Amino acid sequence: MTYQESRSLTNIISTITISGVYALIIYQRVLIGIGDTSDIFKFWALTILIFIPISIVARILIMIIFAIINATIQTAKGEEIDIEEIVDERDKLIELKSMRISLIIFSLGFILALVTQLFDTSHHMFFITLIGFGVLTEVISDISTIIYYRKGV
Repeated sequence: MTYQESRSLTNIISTITISGVYALIIYQRVLIGIGDTSDIFKFWALTILIFIPISIVARILIMIIFAIINATIQTAKGEEIDIEEIVDERDKLIELKSMRISLIIFSLGFILALVTQLFDTSHHMFFITLIGFGVLTEVISDISTIIYYRKGV
């Protein structure tokens, strides 16, 4: 497995894990009544604004650990450690195609979240749909990156 494929697989696992753990924490807080749901928009704004920095810090730590483990494995195999990651035209094309797929999926998710409000569903459903498609977008983007590296562009 190439470095890019391994990095994408690490991103998939970290996205699912971080989002799942945070969703469980928020769900438990709502069940025991800690989260004030009298103002739905304030609740979701606070939830999302707390999730963003937690997610960023966790992903940075995970990528640092990944880089250390990857360098250790390369050293153990007797391979040369490449300090600079060379990005060629193929890498840029794969990144653009993956980004296109992710933008399409997120746009469809945003439209679906708006449609939920047409049918008088809870405002919670809007935010849950939006966050769910955000996570799905990241996972599918990384999956498509792996597919493009394996299949070719």
